[in-house]
Amino acid sequence: SSHFGSRLRPHPSTLTLPHVEYCALFGHDSKPAAMGGGGKEAPGKGGPPTPAKGQGKGLSYKEKQALEQQQLEEALSAPEGFSGKQPLDEQEARVLEQGATDEEPGPYAGKHFLPTRGYFVCKRCAQCLYLAQSKFVHCVIWSSFDQGCVDAVGVNLESDGRVEAVCSKCQGHLGHIFEQSDGKRTKQRHCINDSAIQYLMFDPPSDVVEAGELEMPKPATSEADA
Repeated sequence: SSHFGSRLRPHPSTLTLPHVEYCALFGHDSKPAAMGGGGKEAPGKGGPPTPAKGQGKGLSYKEKQALEQQQLEEALSAPEGFSGKQPLDEQEARVLEQGATDEEPGPYAGKHFLPTRGYFVCKRCAQCLYLAQSKFVHCVIWSSFDQGCVDAVGVNLESDGRVEAVCSKCQGHLGHIFEQSDGKRTKQRHCINDSAIQYLMFDPPSDVVEAGELEMPKPATSEADA
C-alpha cells in the first residue's frame, strides 16, 4: 500500500453506530431504507407509500388532489349500511354518554378532512346528522358544520349559557352550537366532537334535507321567564 495508508471511507451500511452519531456523521435524519434493485427504496422500508401501479401518473396537480381526497374519503368511511357502533370505545362513550369533550384532533377536524360527498352520522345510533357540504374549517380539534339535517340535531341550554347539540334519536352529546360562524351559508357553527360522529362516503338517505339555522334557546332573564 502507499505511504498514505488505506483511508477509504466505509459505506454507511457497514457501520453500527448510535442513531445520533450516524446522523451527525452522514447528514441523514433517518437511517437509509433497505435498498432494492437499482438503488430504489424497498416498499415499506421508509419514504412515502408506493402508489398503485399507474395511479397518479400523468395527472395534473388538481387531479392528484382530487385522487388523494377520494382515497381519504374511502379510508375514513364506515361501510355502507353502518347502523351504529356497539360497544363504543372509552372516549366515544365519555363524549356521547357523559358529555365529555375531545381534547385531541380527530380524523375529521380542521383542514384534515373536507369531503366532497357523503354525510356524517351519530356514531352510536347512525342517525344522519350532517351532509358533507355543511362542513367547514374553523378550529383544529373539533369539526365545524354550518347546519344539520332536519329534526336530527337537538339543542339544550346548559347552566353556563352554552347551547348543547345532541342527537335527537339517542340523545347522545355531540358538542355545542354557537351564534358565530366562518361558514358561508348560516351564522351558526356546530362545534362537534369527532368521537361522536362517523363519516359515510355514500349518498345520504333520500328523505334527508338540511335544516338551515336552528332556533336557539335563550337563557331566562327573570324569575317569570325561568
